[in-house]
Amino acid sequence: MTERIWEDLLSERDKQVITAAGYDKEGASSWESRGLGENPLVLVIDMQRLIVGDDIPILEAVEEYRTAMGEVAWSAIDHIEPFLAFARDRGLRVVYSRVVPSSYDDPNHPDLDIVDPVAPEADETVIDKTYASVFFDTELDDLLRDGDHDSLIVVGNSTSGCVRATVVDATQYGYGVVLPQECLFDRIEASHKVGLLDMWMKYAEVLETAEVRDYVDSLVSA
Repeated sequence: MTERIWEDLLSERDKQVITAAGYDKEGASSWESRGLGENPLVLVIDMQRLIVGDDIPILEAVEEYRTAMGEVAWSAIDHIEPFLAFARDRGLRVVYSRVVPSSYDDPNHPDLDIVDPVAPEADETVIDKTYASVFFDTELDDLLRDGDHDSLIVVGNSTSGCVRATVVDATQYGYGVVLPQECLFDRIEASHKVGLLDMWMKYAEVLETAEVRDYVDSLVSA
């Protein structure tokens, strides 16, 4: 059973509302928000140098890049790196996004590079974006439809920002979303937990990474 890392934020009334309204079993009532697809694509969101930084405390990391998360990011990388190897081994397609801020004149600036431990392989697609959602003004929807993908497994950052924006859009485009919670991160712990809670209630299935592996294995063996 999944450990819900946001439980410590909930009041007793919050817990009662979640149960009484059925969010704990069904998710959103207006659309299918917990559907596990049969042909998922793994989407790696914005694992770049200016966001990840060095493996140091976050308060030190922000001295070099104000957006860097340091050890917060690297703790997630410890889970993302083996999960990507697992997904590739099972034949899942892996696609990356890369945010290119308007403050950067050179899209090839080293700050924008995806960090080595989770870098794309030579034949994998990297989608450049300007705003939070990987769907906004990009080719992601076409890529998913061309590959007959019905869902996404999303890893990366930040939980409350680019991940959440992408997950909301994915649901609105009709895709299922699975979130391996150890493979996601945010610079603010409360934002991370609340972001996961909101997405679990309304837009996505949130699971422990081991459970996502079991789900992928069930697809391969089916």
